[in-house]
Amino acid sequence: MLCVTIGDDDSVTDIVRLGHAAPATNTSVNQSVQQQLPNHLTLHIGDGDALIERVTQTARQELVLAPVELHRRNIQRRLREAQKSKDGLQCTDPTAVASQLLAVDTQPPTTLDRIDRLSMIESICADDEASITSPTVPADPQGIEQIRTVIETVTGFHPDRLAVLETVADGLTPPLDADTTDLIEAATTVEGTLRQRAPEAVSEVESIRRATRRILATDGDCWQQAYPDIDRLSLVGVSSVPTSYIDLLHAILATVSMPVHIHFRAGTGTYLVDRVSTLFDIANPGTVVFGS
Repeated sequence: MLCVTIGDDDSVTDIVRLGHAAPATNTSVNQSVQQQLPNHLTLHIGDGDALIERVTQTARQELVLAPVELHRRNIQRRLREAQKSKDGLQCTDPTAVASQLLAVDTQPPTTLDRIDRLSMIESICADDEASITSPTVPADPQGIEQIRTVIETVTGFHPDRLAVLETVADGLTPPLDADTTDLIEAATTVEGTLRQRAPEAVSEVESIRRATRRILATDGDCWQQAYPDIDRLSLVGVSSVPTSYIDLLHAILATVSMPVHIHFRAGTGTYLVDRVSTLFDIANPGTVVFGS
């Protein structure tokens, strides 16, 4: 196991590789990158032994965010096989956490499911309400929804991230520059039109963004009310990290004094660790170009 610790007595950030030796070309962590990460954040690459050890060897209450149900079941199975108590662990997913946070002082929003979105996108196209016609943009609702989902995953429709993506598009060679710009504009236009038409949250990702903004707006108070007994948080089972998950953790790290762990999968972990700091390098996580 390779463990590199960066920081001083008051500010420590760890990068831990568990059961997965770093390749010869990447045997050290870029110190300048690690210093840009939020305090109290620990990144792991490899298996989940560290998570099981934390849960069974300390008295802290840990909330584990596992987006995929299979990973939640696997954690429970490993604890049973090790004959370890599950009292110190709660397993859930980011969407459920968002609902819990939004329910603290208001009624949590309902969310459009994929079928609802496809139906509304079809109506938008039929009514010509939004100008998304382009040779590059698919004509079918499923194709348009796929584009919207990809741009949402990459940018969260955050103004700064969209600006970066648009700059990248402008730097591509023709006709890729214009084609990419058309895709970005189509995704943004459809998202904005859906938000105008639907009283519900457009997607589960939008619910997570709303919860992220709520954490910041209450300076962490809504988190403390929703999870008063939790004093450690982990995100596990991720081979890629949607910006909505990072922004949720960003808001928690900025307002709640609590250790946060991200467990990356071995296959993509090294790549993500070297780039995760840029995902945290924005102001006002959860903000969107459409307003609140």
